[in-house]
Amino acid sequence: MQLRPEREAERLSELHALGLLDTPPEDHFDAVCRLARTLFRVPYAWISLVDADRLWCKASAGIQFGPTGRDAAFCNHAILSDAPLVVEDAAADPRFRDVALVTGPRSVRFYAGIPLMLRPGLPLGTLCLADTVPRRLTDDETARLSDLTAVVVAQIRHYEARVASETEARRRRASEDALSRANRNLTLAEQMGRIGHWRVDLASGATTWSDEVCRMHGREPGDPAADVAEALSYYHPEDRDRVAGLVTAAREHRTGFHFKARIVRRDGEERVVISRGICQQDEAGTATALFGSVQDVTEMARAEAELQESAARLRASTALLDATLAHMDQGLMMIDEAGIVRVCNERALALLDLPRDLMRAEPTFDEVRRHQLAQDDFAHCDAALREQVARAPLATHPYTYERQRPNGTVLEIRTVPLPTGGAVRTYTDITARKAAEAQVAHLARHDGLTGLPNRALFRDSLDQRLAAVARHGGTCGLLCLDLDAFKAVNDTLGHLAGDALLREVAGRIRAALRREDLPARLGGDEFAVLLGGEASSGSAAATAERLVAALRAPVDLGGQEATIGVSIGIAFAPEHGLDSDTLLKRADLALYRAKSEGRNTYRHFAAAMDRAAEERRRLERDLRVALRRGEFVLHYQPVFDLAQGRIAAVEALLRWNHPARGPLPPAAFLPLAEETGVIVPLGEWVLGRALHDARALPPGIRVVVNVGGAQLRQAGLAAAIRAALAATGAAPERLELDIAEGAIADGAGRLAELAALGVGLACDGFGAGASSLGALRRLPFGRIKLDREVAASAGAQGLVPAIVALGAALGMTVTAKGAETEAQLAALREAGCAEAQGFLLGRPVPFGEVLAVLGGATSQGPVDRSERSCA
Repeated sequence: MQLRPEREAERLSELHALGLLDTPPEDHFDAVCRLARTLFRVPYAWISLVDADRLWCKASAGIQFGPTGRDAAFCNHAILSDAPLVVEDAAADPRFRDVALVTGPRSVRFYAGIPLMLRPGLPLGTLCLADTVPRRLTDDETARLSDLTAVVVAQIRHYEARVASETEARRRRASEDALSRANRNLTLAEQMGRIGHWRVDLASGATTWSDEVCRMHGREPGDPAADVAEALSYYHPEDRDRVAGLVTAAREHRTGFHFKARIVRRDGEERVVISRGICQQDEAGTATALFGSVQDVTEMARAEAELQESAARLRASTALLDATLAHMDQGLMMIDEAGIVRVCNERALALLDLPRDLMRAEPTFDEVRRHQLAQDDFAHCDAALREQVARAPLATHPYTYERQRPNGTVLEIRTVPLPTGGAVRTYTDITARKAAEAQVAHLARHDGLTGLPNRALFRDSLDQRLAAVARHGGTCGLLCLDLDAFKAVNDTLGHLAGDALLREVAGRIRAALRREDLPARLGGDEFAVLLGGEASSGSAAATAERLVAALRAPVDLGGQEATIGVSIGIAFAPEHGLDSDTLLKRADLALYRAKSEGRNTYRHFAAAMDRAAEERRRLERDLRVALRRGEFVLHYQPVFDLAQGRIAAVEALLRWNHPARGPLPPAAFLPLAEETGVIVPLGEWVLGRALHDARALPPGIRVVVNVGGAQLRQAGLAAAIRAALAATGAAPERLELDIAEGAIADGAGRLAELAALGVGLACDGFGAGASSLGALRRLPFGRIKLDREVAASAGAQGLVPAIVALGAALGMTVTAKGAETEAQLAALREAGCAEAQGFLLGRPVPFGEVLAVLGGATSQGPVDRSERSCA
């Protein structure tokens, strides 16, 4: 079935009348095709005219073909509508998949064509684009294609006007040749070059118009204007005075004239004419007539206006493109199919440090790369990448890579091949992004406070070392570190001081290690060291000794001095394990042993520590449920007033009736309760139980409860004691809290809160540490309790009286612990101790037995030497 426009006969008549078919090539039509090919990055562009049975190509770029059967052409479909015909994939379109352009060597897949219309509804042909790959046009590209189509139409109109002008000129010349011998006026018209001519008789004012002039004015041939006034009335009001002035001047001065003006025909149509005139004189030189020619240039003027408008739009688009390229944040370089750099924007010049003179000369891409090689621009690339980017041809597929320039700038370079050959390259400065990524990666694997590797990086490094040991043999040494007394510094001086201390510790750890050792902060005050090279027991011990010495020295924290220490556990692979979890666990066990054996030291892992750890875990599990099961009880040991010989107080001492191990003294479980935090609920139970029992005690007898460091660190300790006093109705002065000397540093800030409750505070175990004298001066103690070893030592005869005198000077009474013999008791009385307790005076017993003793005994109780005190 043949496809034909509705007004086919009229269209063909218009096409043949145009006279453009089978004409030689014209550069301005070919230029449009070349421009279309470049603008839309397609391999083929052509201008076709659709004749009755054939498609004839007026101009083309990238493709050559002669007359083609009309029904086998894309353009035959394109002229069926005013709208553009866009075929995104011809191979998938049943209308075109068998067309020679699709199946043949040109392999057309994409086609876009817009009808060329000089008159509405009469398409003469099409402006066509074609590509070898499927694609689609954006709205912006469709608009640009329409603009180019308008340029082609304007050129055809210009051609039509030119042909018409030439045709008329030929006709006029033939007429003038035939009439030249008969009519001097026609000879003059021939000299002017004459489309239509006119004459005004100056004597009579009569006008003569040629038939063409009549037609121009919309009058019948042979029906000229009657006179000059009527002739001038046809001119547009805005042009009329100017034209009349030129005619008058020509008549008066016997001169010629030339003008371009608009006329308005009787039917209202506006036309543009060019008129030339001369003053005709007789033999005596008298002006007899004005004679001239007039040419209708309306179509040519319209074509010129359309062409100028299209050119203006094209210039605006080009200017916009130039401005966009100039202000792009990316560098851009466009290389054509011959390898010549056609576009290089300012950003590319700056990013690549390319000489402006070199790029103005439109060098080849290889010349640009030779310049970069001469400047050693690829020095920071690895060898393979350097060879590829410096010498390989442009990629034939999209490709992106990154490289660093000698000035440190990191560029992301993307190459996109063009369908017609060549490529576009963009250069993006990603220096800041890469630095940010490196910073993020560093922060993800390093401790933000100290800058040391964090747990994740340390575990990765340890895993790699252990894998190497497993594959190749050798050893690997691991040290786990835990700071001693760090929490006391953090609680008393604040978190800022704690942070400053951790930074100082990290610096000292680095300074004590070798370059090949890897330190890390695992969290809190826990650190670790992965020893570099082959590790041995001796080298690990030497490293641990350096660390202990480095961290023992006092630290100045903004005018306040803090002294800490470090406990270190050491484990080795493969001796102690070949996986990270096992090795870290065993180094932790050695660390725990170092803490339990005095702190500020180090220990190597031993197999017995695993057994002890398992035993400790079982005990911890039992400890956590013992309070709920009611396995704890309180025993009470009397405290005697030595002057009056009566019981002044009873000290509550905790015992654990373990279901499997039997009764356990405090030393067997209290350290574990402190470490696990069980001491807090356990201490609250002891306090409540002791105050409850105290209600049955005779008046004037105090109940003494021991408070550990973990309890002192609890912010709610004072509130818990206040609540227990209120619940039992006990007077605050009846309760005395024994604070172990070693716990004072953990909770010095809480003592003022406790003293404000009205309870008594005793410094327990005085003389066993080095900071007691300073604590006595600044803390609200009312009593000193001498350490058992101090009271029983050989030098007690001189030391105890001195401590009693010190207590008296500070307003404190002195109680001695551990009175075991009559001689010791006599010495304590003689030294001036106010109170004493010990097995000589009474052993810890259940509360019922205490009440039995208190029922009648006010003097020294019986001595039981079969049990030593665990108080």
